[in-house]
Amino acid sequence: MGVMEVAFTVLAFAAPLASVVGVIPLVIGSAGAGAPLAFVAATLVLVVFSVGYTTMSRYLPNPGAFYAYITAGLGRVVGMAASLLAVLGYFMIGVGASLFFGIVANDMVADSLGGPSLPWWSYSLTLVVVVGIFGYFRIDVSAKVLSLAMVLEIVVILIFDLAVALRGGPQGRSLTPFAFGSFRSGAVGVALLFAVTTFIGFEATAIFREETRDPRRTVPRATYLAVLSMGVFYIVVTWLLVVAYGTAHATQVATTNPPGMFSDAMGRFVGTWARDVISVLVVTSVFAGVLSCQNIIARYGYSLGTDRALPSPLGRVHPRHGSPYMSSVMVSAVFVVAVLAFTGSDPATAYAWLTGAGGFPILVLMFLTSLAVLVFFHRSRGKVDDATRWHTVIAPALATAALGAALYLAFTNFVLLTGGSRGTAVTLQVIVWGVFLAGLVLALVFRSRRPDVYARIGRQSIT
Repeated sequence: MGVMEVAFTVLAFAAPLASVVGVIPLVIGSAGAGAPLAFVAATLVLVVFSVGYTTMSRYLPNPGAFYAYITAGLGRVVGMAASLLAVLGYFMIGVGASLFFGIVANDMVADSLGGPSLPWWSYSLTLVVVVGIFGYFRIDVSAKVLSLAMVLEIVVILIFDLAVALRGGPQGRSLTPFAFGSFRSGAVGVALLFAVTTFIGFEATAIFREETRDPRRTVPRATYLAVLSMGVFYIVVTWLLVVAYGTAHATQVATTNPPGMFSDAMGRFVGTWARDVISVLVVTSVFAGVLSCQNIIARYGYSLGTDRALPSPLGRVHPRHGSPYMSSVMVSAVFVVAVLAFTGSDPATAYAWLTGAGGFPILVLMFLTSLAVLVFFHRSRGKVDDATRWHTVIAPALATAALGAALYLAFTNFVLLTGGSRGTAVTLQVIVWGVFLAGLVLALVFRSRRPDVYARIGRQSIT
């Protein structure tokens, strides 16, 4: 894959249309009219994070991403724990998105297309099977599908942006949303938390290292392209969505009717046909997100299987397609079991807490990665002579501080992030930290009983 294919693959994981419909209203409801500044802040933090992240990618020859980076900087024990935490986080997000797909697909077929109303889980299981088929083949097959879905999503949102920009809202094309006073008027911490979670997935560029052309150039360029594209995209659409309702009214709409905020504005500024198109594209957006999630988890399984930290068959590569097919098949099987486990639950509720909880481990890993970058370059002095102090010290330190603040906000607002149930929030926190602890213990067991496996964790030789 080239730069554009890698960038589109990870951008699809963020499911931009689904984020616009489901998350941006939450940011507006929390931050008020100053919501665009939440995305400005999130973009700046993640661009700074990307500086150290992409610099370090030039010196790690394997595609383990968080797993490889944290192992190289903080050691094999923490690296092993981080790898299991990454798999857990992406699995939670993927399963949650699969449940959400069942809801929106059934609504589209029954309401928009006039078809039969089937159980939501029938659509979710179909999705898992189709995604599993794509995951079995070469990554460029998935990349083409993801790119097409991305283009369609972006086009329909750009149509909305253009319509609002040309017509203006009740208060014209107000720039009030970019005034710092507007941002301070809302629940800034919660808004920043939701804004950061809409970017999750961009960091997966490093996972595809072995499937890219010229990875030393492709991975950094794709990472910056993904972060900056998402940042500009979310800033502009959030601003224009506030403009569409007016700065005085947008917060009320976002609070009282968040699911319908964007589609109602689309219908008013573009037309009824556009609302119908959105109902279809939200389905394709979620499909693209789950497909991207499948590819990411499969490659984590491949890295762990190659290192023998998990069963070695997971590290097998298909002789023809070059894909980690055994790991991908295992991911599909777990997805099927997970969907079946939720057939007796309310999918909307389960989707909310799964996706919210899944973002938390990723934030933990981003914080640990920034810290690992600092330690890695400190230990590698003398071996790394083509990177500046900005790349190896200043930017990673700033990212560590900023992500530490975001992690604190995520932890203190975890009940809100997972749907408002304190019991559910406590259970999920126990699961998250339990998995991390299990990874620590497993690494210690390898160190004492299987030193050959322990030595392979992370494949961290510097090149």
